[in-house]
Amino acid sequence: GRATRNGGRLPDTWVIRDGAHEVSTSCGVDGLPAAERELANYIASKWRPSAAQDADARNDPAQVSIAEVLALYAQERAPQLKSDPHTTAGFIRHLLAWWGERMVSEVKRSTCKAYVQHRVEQPIRHGETGRLVSDQTARRELEVLSAAIGYWHGEDTLSSRPKVWLPEKPESPRDALTRSQAAALLKAACGYRKAKNGSWVRLGASARANRAHLRRFILIGLYTGTRHSVITKLLWGPSASQAWVDLERGMIFRKGKEERESRTKRRPVVKLTPRLLAHMRRWRDDDAGAACREGERADLYATVLHHGGFAISGKIRRGFASCVRDAGLPAEI
Repeated sequence: GRATRNGGRLPDTWVIRDGAHEVSTSCGVDGLPAAERELANYIASKWRPSAAQDADARNDPAQVSIAEVLALYAQERAPQLKSDPHTTAGFIRHLLAWWGERMVSEVKRSTCKAYVQHRVEQPIRHGETGRLVSDQTARRELEVLSAAIGYWHGEDTLSSRPKVWLPEKPESPRDALTRSQAAALLKAACGYRKAKNGSWVRLGASARANRAHLRRFILIGLYTGTRHSVITKLLWGPSASQAWVDLERGMIFRKGKEERESRTKRRPVVKLTPRLLAHMRRWRDDDAGAACREGERADLYATVLHHGGFAISGKIRRGFASCVRDAGLPAEI
């Protein structure tokens, strides 16, 4: 934390660095998702294009900055996407750091390749793994850049719309866990660690409690093949905008009642197997009892996956990696 005049220490917070200028987000170290939302708002407020701007300038790629394009996308389009808003905000943050001062006319194969080279030399920020950013992460970021340019073009037709070059996308390995691997992963989620001699060591009660959401995550994933982003948003009751569970009919509705189906990521209804249905009914009873003990907090225990009653925000990374490690499985799982 930063030092105060009287010798004390202020708590660590996320700040937005804009050159030599810093803007506090008022978000603590554990509030990265909220900090990224503040970043998106800052981008939008700083580079929001003026309505009085000359129309010819808004159509000229040499006079439109990429910062403006990304700001418009972050403000108007990104909130409408089904993808994780925290992830999109992170992509925009990395794009701005390299492309922000450039004009749309500078987007070409050579600069896109230079961006990829820049990104693959950077370390991954979450966790002390020592790993570097992959070219596929850079590809996803460039896809956001392409979408942002397209969104601008849809309002102010560019005289020449540049094509964003992307690294080649590898074929999916389409691998799957073996039965023994799945069993080991689930045992680790139940609070065990596999020793070097092959025996299982029981961890403390806190480890088991902290992995309760991982047990649910793994079982739902194994039985239904549902995507990570859908499992983390599953609600116990009907929803217009979120995936939900119907335990009376034994089904998971992978999208809200009013959500549109994506052309590339289908989310069909899945029927629960008897074993998983029994697990989920027990989980629901446990959550209902915990919610009653909490009192009037209606937002607690509303999601199938939660940590102490609070919905999971963002992706499940570290906890799952810990289970993989404790199960003695390869890191790529």
